[in-house]
Amino acid sequence: MASIWVGPRGTIKDYPGFSPSVDAEAIRKAIRGLGTDEKTLINILTERSNAQRQLIVKQYQAAYEQELKDDLKGDLSGHFEHVMVALVTAPALFDAKQLKKSMKGTGTDEDALIEILTTRSSRQMKEISQAYYTVYKKSLGDDISSETSGDFRKALLTLADVRFDCLFSASPRIQGVHRT
Repeated sequence: MASIWVGPRGTIKDYPGFSPSVDAEAIRKAIRGLGTDEKTLINILTERSNAQRQLIVKQYQAAYEQELKDDLKGDLSGHFEHVMVALVTAPALFDAKQLKKSMKGTGTDEDALIEILTTRSSRQMKEISQAYYTVYKKSLGDDISSETSGDFRKALLTLADVRFDCLFSASPRIQGVHRT
């Protein structure tokens, strides 16, 4: 299960004897019918690596022609729903959404921007930027540029855009903010 989102970071390792079809079926049973079997959801989704959870998501879609995320949202609520949905969201998409959330509305959550932009590899930032553009039809660099200023802006743009290797054409506002 080669992925750029797998490595020595984190505490959850690949689950031995993993079967995406068995897990998808167990999740389906846990959220169908009267009531929800929260224990099954917790046991499966918190004891599988992210790469394994993404395989469960694909298997669930193939087997039931429905998005697991949507079924979880329809059956759960509150913080528990948020955690379960986050666990089945692809890492790049999750980070893209967190970046958007950190820049949405009045004020910017600088800590969230710093956390994500300084802890992801170049390859991960490339995936995040692609996911951001796919979902929001705007480059991550453009949003960072409009929500920040000064040297802080330059630093964030360097982390977000230059590591992205100009996959999308650079905005005139951020041209010249490249590492040498």
